[in-house]
Amino acid sequence: MPGRFFHTPPTPPVHSVRLAAALLAVLLFSSILVVSGCERQTAHTAVARNGVLDLSDWDAIRDGPIALNGQWEFYWERLLPPEDFQPGASAPERTGFLSFPGFWRYFSFDGQNLPNWGRATFRLRILPGPGGRQLAIKLFSIPAAFRLWANGRFIAGAGTMGNSPTEEIPARNVTIGKITSTGKPLDLVLQITNHTFRQGGVHYPILLATPKQLQKMQLNLWCWAMVFIGGLLSMAIYHFALFYLRKKDASALYVSLYCLNLLVMYVTLDSSEYLCYLFFPHADSMVVNSIGLASYAVSHSVLYRFYRSLFPEVFIVQIQYLCDMKSLAMLVLALFFPYHILYSFFPVLALWSLLTVACIIVQLIICVRRQYECSRILLSGCICLAATAFGEIYNHLFGSTPYSVFPLAASAFILTQAFALAQRFSNAFTSVETLSRTMDASNIALRAEMDERNRLEKEIIRVSEEERRRISHDLHDGLCQSLGGIRLRCGVLEMSPLENRDLAAKIEEISSLLGESVGQAYDLSRGLWPVEHADLGSGPNLKELAQRMSQASGVNIEYIENLACESCGNEHLVQLYRIAQEAVTNAVKHANANRIVISMECRADKVLRLMVRDDGTGRATAASSQNGGLGMRIMRYRARVIGGDFSIADAEPRGTVISCSLQCREENTSE
Repeated sequence: MPGRFFHTPPTPPVHSVRLAAALLAVLLFSSILVVSGCERQTAHTAVARNGVLDLSDWDAIRDGPIALNGQWEFYWERLLPPEDFQPGASAPERTGFLSFPGFWRYFSFDGQNLPNWGRATFRLRILPGPGGRQLAIKLFSIPAAFRLWANGRFIAGAGTMGNSPTEEIPARNVTIGKITSTGKPLDLVLQITNHTFRQGGVHYPILLATPKQLQKMQLNLWCWAMVFIGGLLSMAIYHFALFYLRKKDASALYVSLYCLNLLVMYVTLDSSEYLCYLFFPHADSMVVNSIGLASYAVSHSVLYRFYRSLFPEVFIVQIQYLCDMKSLAMLVLALFFPYHILYSFFPVLALWSLLTVACIIVQLIICVRRQYECSRILLSGCICLAATAFGEIYNHLFGSTPYSVFPLAASAFILTQAFALAQRFSNAFTSVETLSRTMDASNIALRAEMDERNRLEKEIIRVSEEERRRISHDLHDGLCQSLGGIRLRCGVLEMSPLENRDLAAKIEEISSLLGESVGQAYDLSRGLWPVEHADLGSGPNLKELAQRMSQASGVNIEYIENLACESCGNEHLVQLYRIAQEAVTNAVKHANANRIVISMECRADKVLRLMVRDDGTGRATAASSQNGGLGMRIMRYRARVIGGDFSIADAEPRGTVISCSLQCREENTSE
């Protein structure tokens, strides 16, 4: 359906708004369950203090995973190996304590905050409970290069550490390393270099649990992520199919593209714990991040085009151009520039994105005030997505929470947009059904009117022919008889001896004139009703027509007859006679024909066919004459009234062929 359908201001559908609210509530409840199930942490609230975390009363099986939050020892601009912390070694000078998760840019050193970029070493001593056990540690989405040791043994790392952006290769992913606890203190040494991300440090909590617990948590989240991306993929395919079936409506295409954008962003960013590594475990993290950011770059342009396809009067094209410029700039940065330059521009791009979403919300509010169809449900979905986008951007720039409601907001947004399109299609189908019913009623009334019109036309022709017959009989039985009687009296007077020769000559002249008048009266009578003296029974006498018209015009007119029945009883013979009469008259008056052939035949398929062929000047001359054109229209009208097939064509080598075919019915024939 075209986008104009949205611009009629009907009464706002209250039931659709309630349904959308119910869907959002269900999604919110589901998201809470998912988050609580995927990232469940222990009620144990142990926090590290001065670089020591006491877990003597923590049991991994009983209490579940625990976050290694709190104060870690912090050594700025030094990458210290575990050997520097061994007993007997000279203790390195500590810069201070940095709370995890956290960033060193907020750490004050010598009266000034540390810069965003640099390198550092972190150390934490864990005091586990008695007994040996197999543990695992999870480091999630550290946007830098790092190395982690436990009691001097390397357990995890990502990226390539360096002293400059050209030397460093960051790796932002999920890393799980195994630790063997014997009940003795565990010394964790974490080295981080950051010359790419705008904030150095640890973004999310570091978790400690059994390997099965951490693997279960990640698989659980990935399973829900698979469900989410499966829904996005289904929605994308469904709306692309709608666009394929109706390419005039681009709104379905934009919904499909936006679903694909959300899918790519979700599987390549930390909201899904980088689900793409489940399928491509050896994928380059820099390439993965570039793909995610490139998809995010074009998302706002696709979103704005979707709304503009629905409400072109409100969503102006100039803002669309600005969205395209921003998307192009982000795309170029994501694909062709180093990450440290990209992250330097990220706050500006994030602000630009928020302004774009705010502009979309304002324009949707205008649509709601104008009571455009489905604008309320579209606005609710956009607000959910905007709130989540704001939270994600804030968390990315300033926060350190591991939780994300991106799947909830994206699902709510896509469902509201899909529901709006479904409501649109439903209203369009309802309108089509209403229009179809109206057209059916109109067609029935029109068909009845046409049937009545055809009946009246046939009745008029029948009355006209009856009137012709009556006038013909009146002429034949009245005027012709009277004129004949007067002529006989004149003949008697003509044979009587008259002394006045002049009077005898005048009587003879009057008798001759009366004879001509009687002949003309009989001709007029036969022309008005030509069926009274047919050779083979009732029906128009085309042979007599050919003879009479030939005598009157001096043109050679022939008649050829090939009928299967001895006596043709077709009820429309009179109309065929009138068509032949009009065709012969046109050929004589307008085509200057020298020879005319009238043929009547009954074919094997029970089709009665009349054909009039002449060797005159053709249709061009006939059409140039007003009377000739009127005659053609009269012939076509008579053929249409009786249900015949009328045609006119040029004859070879010259002249015109007029044909009228009529289906015979069994009751109209007699063998």
